[in-house]
Order: sequence, then structure tokens, then C-alpha cells
Amino acid sequence: MAKHREWEFGAHRAYFEEPDLLVLKFNGPSKLEDSKKVLEICQEAAKNGPIFVISDVSTSSIEKESRELLVAQAKAEWFRGHVYLGTGPLQRAGAKALMLALYFTGKWTVDVDFADSEKEARELIAKKRLQPPKKS
Repeated sequence: MAKHREWEFGAHRAYFEEPDLLVLKFNGPSKLEDSKKVLEICQEAAKNGPIFVISDVSTSSIEKESRELLVAQAKAEWFRGHVYLGTGPLQRAGAKALMLALYFTGKWTVDVDFADSEKEARELIAKKRLQPPKKS
């Protein structure tokens, strides 16, 4: 699959692969300005329809203010699914609790999954592409 667009912001990188995959690789702490850029990138990548996202967070952390901005401003209609790489048990439990709270509020209807490698994430997304998109 050919790369369509690439971004670098701080120590982080993102690239979009046609038709619908955004890969985010975070290195080091993610600050508020990084989350603002992530939101811009996601919105741009989803301009032709919902996307899948792979977020590699294995060598990163996120500040509270930065995390809160993502939760408050990310739009469910931008996404078909989100797969996290590099999360430990505590990070997974926290992410699942947050997603569950968002599901119950009706704000978030996007599947969030976890994988141990990018290959595993891509295989999971390939299976999800065969399923009809959920209505946001």
C-alpha cells in the first residue's frame, strides 16, 4: 500500500495509507500541542470517510491535559476503529474504562482494540474492513 501523506510533529510521526489507514507513532511525552496536531491530522485523514487508526504508544506518555483534549474533541464519525500498540495491562485497563464511559454517554461508538505488533494490528483491521461500518 502506498503512503499518501506523512506528518512529523515534535518527536512523533504519522502517515496515512490509502484508502483508510492512519498510523501514529508516538515517542516521548505528548503535550497539548501534540494532541491538537493529532486532531488536525485525524480530521484531514478522514475527509473522504471514516478511517482506521493504529497508535503505537510503546515509547510514549501523555499528559492529562493532552488526553482530555483528545477525549473532548475527537469525533467518532472520523473513525472506523482504533488499535493501540505498546500498552501494558494498566494502560489497557485505563483505556478500556475510559472507552466504556464514553460508550455509555453515547459519545463514542468506535471499536478500540489492542495488539502486540503492527502486523497483528493490520491483520485485525483487514478483518474489520470486511464488516459493514457501524453507524455513529
